[in-house]
Amino acid sequence: MWRRFLVVAKRTVGVLVVLGLLFVGINWFDEDLSPEAKAFLIAPPNPYKPEENLYLALLGFDAEEGASPITAGQAKIGLYEKEIAAVRKDPQHVLRIFPDAPWKNKEKLEFQGKVDFCLPLTKSCLADVEIHKADIDRLLKANRELNRRYANLHGLKGYYETATPSIYLISPYTPSPVRQLYLVNIALRTQSSVRAQRNAAIADLLADIRTWRLELTGSGSLISKMLAVAYLQGDYALLADIIADSKLDLEDASPKIQSTLELSEDDWKIGKIVAFEYRISDFMWDELRVTKGKRLLVDSASEETWWERSFDRISSLFIKINATQNLQARLATQQQKMADADPAKFFVARDAYQLWLRDNLEFRMHYIYNPFGKILIGIATSPYENYYLRAFDGAAFQRLARLGYEIRSRKIEDKAIPLGTAQGPTFQYSSLERRTAEMTRNTARAQAIAASTRSGRNGVWRTCAPATRRICLASLVTACRLG
Repeated sequence: MWRRFLVVAKRTVGVLVVLGLLFVGINWFDEDLSPEAKAFLIAPPNPYKPEENLYLALLGFDAEEGASPITAGQAKIGLYEKEIAAVRKDPQHVLRIFPDAPWKNKEKLEFQGKVDFCLPLTKSCLADVEIHKADIDRLLKANRELNRRYANLHGLKGYYETATPSIYLISPYTPSPVRQLYLVNIALRTQSSVRAQRNAAIADLLADIRTWRLELTGSGSLISKMLAVAYLQGDYALLADIIADSKLDLEDASPKIQSTLELSEDDWKIGKIVAFEYRISDFMWDELRVTKGKRLLVDSASEETWWERSFDRISSLFIKINATQNLQARLATQQQKMADADPAKFFVARDAYQLWLRDNLEFRMHYIYNPFGKILIGIATSPYENYYLRAFDGAAFQRLARLGYEIRSRKIEDKAIPLGTAQGPTFQYSSLERRTAEMTRNTARAQAIAASTRSGRNGVWRTCAPATRRICLASLVTACRLG
């Protein structure tokens, strides 16, 4: 009995040892980088001079008074690049400098006051704007330099992130109060009795739209695209309110408004971020190459236990960095196809993408090679689908503003607008979603809008001023029909 048990045990151990050696042998060698991976690592050329680059102007936007935002942005990039070079040599270096990164402004120009009566994504900047005239004038006087810098952004030619992509990348933005003040001042000026002032205000808003479209279409990270989408949605909300205000004479500005609203909807396809995000990941893989067999983010003040060191050395055998990057490149190609699909075909493209994930990242026999690399790639895949939909939300908002313009320019009466105003201002999200879903079925654009309202992500309906909801509702219905 015991002899038979020992024989079985020896054979079992022998089989496990053979399988273990086979497992180690399969993972002993890494792949070469594929042509697809190498292509993603090549950054597009920068066509802009420093003084033309919106990225640099935003990076130095809050530099101290008297300083040039472009120069301040370049200085930040210089400090950042020195630190990134140090991190490439010693990844633990980041733990000593990142909490108090030297590229962060120590002295910056702060906004003075609050602009809580204009929240572009949640509260109309046009409704009752005249009662805030004194507050607006006071805030403009107190923040003259910041307002001037914001207006100067409109003269720049493009957006290109010049900093080396990394997980520590600097993501510039305009301070929210500065932008709110700029937009509410536009809203106030549209109420002027002087035609030239009204036209100038509308021209400033259209210039703002074109500026953030530069960021949307430029070379940059995912964060830059999401910021641009949010800024543009706020701009289109104000423009829709202006269009819907029947008291405003838009005859002079009408051609420019129409031209802006007819800008290509392909701008909202943000597939190019996939390559930029891939280059950010490449920085992490380079760090891992340097620390192979070590813990990447161990604190220099702490000591590893013997079992932690052993685990790190053993586990490093089962992550093949080049093979992981090749897999990530194939994944990026699939994500790019999904992001650049036509809105009406987005969900078909998403289904194809999810099928690819099941075939290539679900736990199967192929996990015998590079298992940890595949696990890491699998963890990072899920969030991107919703980001692409967020961009389509912005595209839908542009279409809604355009259709509101068509309703006004063609002088369409209430009774000719689908659904009319029978539901009134208390019309609820659930009813809106139900009716649009019935009319559009699988139209991708309508589903993106419905997702926006369900999740509370600045839905189309909530940004409309009470006086303009008729046009918002009619535009939404028409947009969904045209889907």
